[in-house]
Amino acid sequence: MRKYQQLALVLVSISCIAILLVYKSENNRLKYVLEVVNIFGRTDAAALIRIDNSSRYRDVSYDLDNPLPVWQRVGHDVYVYSAFWQKNDLQAGGTVVSLAVGLEQAMVNFKCQVQHGSKDIVTGKFLFMRVENPTGSIVKPNGEVFVIYKFLCKIKRDFGHPTEVVFTDTAHSIKRFIPLRVIDSKSISQKMTMTACVDLNNYLELEEEFREPSAVLQYFLHHQIIGVDDFIVYNSNALDSSTASILYNHGIKINLLPYNFPFDLTNKQQNRQLIEMDCLMRNFNAAKYTFVSAINEYLYPSSRLRSSNQFLKYAGKVSSDASHFTIAARAVCIDNRKKIFSDNLLYDTDTRSERPFYIYRPQDYNRPVSEPPPKPLDIDRNIMFVHRYLEKCVSKSDLYDWTTILSKDFLQYVIEIGKELNKLIYR
Repeated sequence: MRKYQQLALVLVSISCIAILLVYKSENNRLKYVLEVVNIFGRTDAAALIRIDNSSRYRDVSYDLDNPLPVWQRVGHDVYVYSAFWQKNDLQAGGTVVSLAVGLEQAMVNFKCQVQHGSKDIVTGKFLFMRVENPTGSIVKPNGEVFVIYKFLCKIKRDFGHPTEVVFTDTAHSIKRFIPLRVIDSKSISQKMTMTACVDLNNYLELEEEFREPSAVLQYFLHHQIIGVDDFIVYNSNALDSSTASILYNHGIKINLLPYNFPFDLTNKQQNRQLIEMDCLMRNFNAAKYTFVSAINEYLYPSSRLRSSNQFLKYAGKVSSDASHFTIAARAVCIDNRKKIFSDNLLYDTDTRSERPFYIYRPQDYNRPVSEPPPKPLDIDRNIMFVHRYLEKCVSKSDLYDWTTILSKDFLQYVIEIGKELNKLIYR
């Protein structure tokens, strides 16, 4: 009898080990499915992507929209949009970095303090940096010139969790309270892989094709499919409640920020610069990489943005001093008969882009003004490229089919993205 009991125990043990191995194999297979490029053959691909995305938020809270930024007047013709607290690594204290804009002739003369909840308030040392732009200052039609600033408030002691920075205009002794976003340190494994900052400041100036709900949904779904983890949308008024609900229903995580710029803009590039500055600070210690794009700019990596992706492997090997990467862009003409933008094949060589497209490492950009910014690294088109979709192209003759110069595997990935978009949007 004892022999039969021992035999039964052995059989049960073998069965348990076999079940454990099968479970481990299936678990690894699921991880692999979420990693590899060809996830689209499964009917539940979109659900898998949402599971992959949502699992990244269970243990780490990013809250990229907290606190909500807004342009606030702190002095005569001087406004602050957002403020960020960076604690010193090796000593007590830290620095508040505030993004500001003002008239060129405005007096920038403030005192600053850092509020810690409802208790301690600490006086800091106020400094400012004028942020130059190659395209010049923001010029209004009446000739007024505006410039961008970084306001710095440095303190040398620790008093707990800072909540607001307080600016006092020395000419009027009026205090203005700006809520602080505290930049918490996170390990590499906790950081999101890539985020997107969507510039919708000039949303109403876009062609109607890009403002339709299906087009807006397509932009976010496309970038969700390729592996973008989170979105920050500048100008929350551009997305109505129904469109936002559609995005949430598709498992797309978005952070809606107001962008009530206080002056009339005529220089779009400099306005983009302000959004980039806020985007980089907001993503600092939250994402490994981020980019700023308009709603008609689509990023195409050669595979999903996970560990096996060529761009991520390359970017992970280059020096950490490389702060941004230039992604080659094409101006692609859209045909209104095509539902999915990636189905448009012709690009215009005569259309020149008004700005380069960068992917950034959200690093500490508070380097001294005298220190030259690092040069961007160029990324090969066979690794990643951007399409800027245009309603009308400049040329009607010099149009080329971009699919003829793309590798077979890369082209297949783009085709599969289009199939998935068709399934999700027009099912």
